[in-house]
Formats: sequence, C-alpha cells, structure tokens
Amino acid sequence: MARSGVEGAIGILKADDGTYDTMKDTWAIDFPAIGAGEGILQVKIVDEEGKIAVNRLVGSSGVDVNRDVEEQLRSLIERLGGKPEIVDALIDWMDVNDDVTGTAGAEEDIYGNLGYHVKNGPLDSINELLLVKGFDKELLYDRGLSEYLTVAPGTDGKINVNTAPSEVLQAVLGTMTASLSTPLSESDIEDVVRYREEHEFKNVTEIGQVIKVSTTQMGSITPLVKVNSSFFSVHSIYTIGKVSKGVDALLKRDGKTITTIAWREL
Repeated sequence: MARSGVEGAIGILKADDGTYDTMKDTWAIDFPAIGAGEGILQVKIVDEEGKIAVNRLVGSSGVDVNRDVEEQLRSLIERLGGKPEIVDALIDWMDVNDDVTGTAGAEEDIYGNLGYHVKNGPLDSINELLLVKGFDKELLYDRGLSEYLTVAPGTDGKINVNTAPSEVLQAVLGTMTASLSTPLSESDIEDVVRYREEHEFKNVTEIGQVIKVSTTQMGSITPLVKVNSSFFSVHSIYTIGKVSKGVDALLKRDGKTITTIAWREL
C-alpha cells in the first residue's frame, strides 16, 4: 500500500503542468490521510529544488569548494541560530584532502577517535550530517535545517522561487557572494514571498516587476533561481494499528516521464 502511494504521486506529477511549479499545484497539497483497506495511507510530495543542494558545496574534483554555496550555508545556519563556522567541518567531511579547513574543520584524527572515518565524499542523506562535527539534532530537526537542504543528485543548483521557503530565499538571494555582490534586502524577499502567495512567478524576470532591482542586479539573480522543478521526494506511509510500513522515493520529472532516482523502504 505504501508503494501504491508512490505510484499515485507519480501519476500526479505526470498530470502536472511542469512549465512552472508552485505551492498551489496538486502535488503540493497537504494530502489528508486516506482510509485504504484495513489501514491509513499518508502521502507527501516535496519539491527538492526549493532547497539548497548541499552536495554542490564541494565540486566533482573533491577539492574545489563552491564559495557561493559555502556562504549560503553559513548564512542559513546562522539565521537558524547555529554556528556558521561548522561549514568548515562539512567541507572537510566532503573533500578528499587531509587539510583542515578554517577554525572549525575536522579530518580523520577527529573522527577516528569517535569510531568512524571521515567521508571524503558527498552526502548520501541529510541524516548523515549528524556524523559531521558541529551538526546535531537540535540544528537539523528542532531548528529545521534538514528541511532546507537536499542531497538529490543531478540538480542544477538553482532554487525554485515559487516553492523555496523564505529561509532558503534569504540564504540564496539575501547573502553576498561572488556571484551576487548586491543581495536583496530582507524586505525585498518578504515582498517576493507575499507576491507568490497570491500569484506565481511564471518566469524569473517577473521578480523585477515585484521589487525594484537594477539590470545588473537582476542579471546576478537570474542564474540562481528558476520557476519550475525536476526533482521531487515522496514520503508514503501505510499504517494498520500500531504497525507502519513506508517508502521514501526520489523522483525526477522530465516532461511527462518520471524516473525513480532513489528508493528506500522503511
């Protein structure tokens, strides 16, 4: 039954108009629990491209650090009340060298004492962050960091301006980086969020119609955001009494074709 919930999600995504995706689309509905057979089925679809692609922090070479993503992560973590310097440790967890990064980095000597090895590669799941020095359950779950990051492979790194939480928009569009020398103000981003609650962005250039931006600033914003998405996660749980079985799936939509990228049974 949990598997059938994923199949239902696939059907919804196939029927959706992928020209632009918003939180008003059918896939984004907070679906009510459905009585099915002897139990209850609960399905949730989440746009993974409304999140920061954390694995883009370190490039495919395993050495080069994406400074834009680094600053975005520091900004997001600080906004949530965490210590931005823990991004140093995340870089060391992912890169392949043994050089300690910054003031809060951590390499094999730290993790060896904890009984496991440094990863030296991309994250396989957001939960893996709990292994990284400085990251804990309070930051990930109580303060919500896990909701704003994705490990979906193959994303282009652009954020869907229609679906990204305001915290993600603040980190991406409100943080000064090499690519965005003049970030948006907090009030500008609030105006963007307020606008999309009543309307939607059908193309990125419409941002310039909602807030006042210069041509140069708009040129810097455009490569960072988009209005449609390709990667969606599905969480499907079927419960009978006190027993629950579930599936977490990562789907990629390309037109009307839906491909299963990852599948985990719970």
